[in-house]
Amino acid sequence: MRALFPKASGRYGLVIAALAAALAYWIYSPQGNLRISATRSADPAAVSGSLRIEGPYFSDHDRIADRLIAAINQTRSSLDIAVYSITQPDIVAAIASAQQRGVRVRVVSNQGQSLDRHSEISYLRSRGVPVRLSEGFRGQRSLMHNKFAVFDGKRVETGSYNWTVSASNYNYENAIFISDPEVSARYAREFEHLWAQAY
Repeated sequence: MRALFPKASGRYGLVIAALAAALAYWIYSPQGNLRISATRSADPAAVSGSLRIEGPYFSDHDRIADRLIAAINQTRSSLDIAVYSITQPDIVAAIASAQQRGVRVRVVSNQGQSLDRHSEISYLRSRGVPVRLSEGFRGQRSLMHNKFAVFDGKRVETGSYNWTVSASNYNYENAIFISDPEVSARYAREFEHLWAQAY
C-alpha cells in the first residue's frame, strides 16, 4: 500500500491503507459483487419513426403547470403519475377532475414528502384518487424521486419539474413531453414496478 501512497506515513498512512483495503474487499468480495450485480440494467428504448417531442419547456418562461393541466384534461382512459412532490392546487384539481370523468388515475409519491404541510396527497385521496407512497429502493434514507406521468399509455411527461408551487413560481425546472410507443411502454412498465412496491 505504501507504494500506492508514497507521501502517506505514520498513522495517516495506516488509515489510508485500511480504507483502501476495506474498499477493495467491498468491491471484490462476494457480498460486494452481489451488490453491484443487483443493479437493474436495460437496453435503451428503441424509438419509432412516429416519435414526437414537445419541449423542452422551462419553468421561468414556458408555463409548465398549464401544459400539464392541458395534458391531464386531454387524457381519456388512463393517467399514471409518479412524482416526488405534489403541492400545486391547479394541477391537483385537474387530476381530481380526470378521476371524476372516468379516467383511471393512479399516483405514486414519495412517502416523506407526503407529510409536508403543503402536500396535496390527502386531498387527492379524499377525492377518491388511488394514491400509494414509496421510498427509494434502498429503504428509509432513499427517495422515490421520479417526476413522470404516462397519459393514455402513449404520451409521457418527464423532467426535473415537481408538481409544486415552488417549481412553478421559484425554481429553475424543465419538462418534456414524448409521444412514442416504446418510450411510453418503458415508462408504463416502470410505473407498474413502482405501484407494486408502494403502499
